[in-house]
Amino acid sequence: MPYTESMHLFYTIFFFIFGSLLGSFSNVVVLRMAISKSVIFPPSACPKCDHQLHAIDLVPIFSWLFLRGKCRYCKAPISVQYPLVESFMAIIICFSFYRTGPGLDLICLASGMAIWFIVSTIFIRNEVLRHQPFIWAVVYTIILKYLISGKAMFNNDFIIVLVASIIVGLASCIKNNNVDFTRWFCLAFLPLIYLPKEFLPYLAGIFILISIIYNISKANRKKTMWLFYIAQLVFILLNIYFKPPFSAFFDF
Repeated sequence: MPYTESMHLFYTIFFFIFGSLLGSFSNVVVLRMAISKSVIFPPSACPKCDHQLHAIDLVPIFSWLFLRGKCRYCKAPISVQYPLVESFMAIIICFSFYRTGPGLDLICLASGMAIWFIVSTIFIRNEVLRHQPFIWAVVYTIILKYLISGKAMFNNDFIIVLVASIIVGLASCIKNNNVDFTRWFCLAFLPLIYLPKEFLPYLAGIFILISIIYNISKANRKKTMWLFYIAQLVFILLNIYFKPPFSAFFDF
């Protein structure tokens, strides 16, 4: 049976649902990492009343909407982070499939963008004061971009990205703790290494400016972090968009 456009759209919807489930798990990872708790045990429970949640309470996106953003048991408000993370992760996975189709390209693109999104969310919550999540995101990105693809790693573009990211990290942590260096370095490195090199000088300059403002303006620190975070989300979607479209290789 030939692979048709309607089949491609059907599978795209399937990957949206799968992505929302992955987004639900991502929420667990982000929240439990902040308190150094296992992401597997114990089962999910309301953080206010500690009532164990049932399957009907854990349907991605829709449970939050159906419950109107409140716990079914104690009526405590549920953070809007839950449906937003689930929705954006669903968009990442289904958009990645739509652009690449099935295969290794999908796995590499979707997993790389998903990890980038998770560490960006960890960044904006500002609760995980450890280096590891951010460092592992960079390591995984380097594996995807260079080791799997077989591209030469130490070229001029890579060196520029590395130097620019180090400057961003240093500019952010002069008056702060050293974890700020890792967080800002990594979240500058990811878009600079992923996006087309034509963007490189402009993004590097913008990121350096944002990190300097973050360091010198305590009054606007949270706003600066949100600006940096929103930029990450935009660049994640742009990176998926710049992948060659699946339809260019198949006759629907």
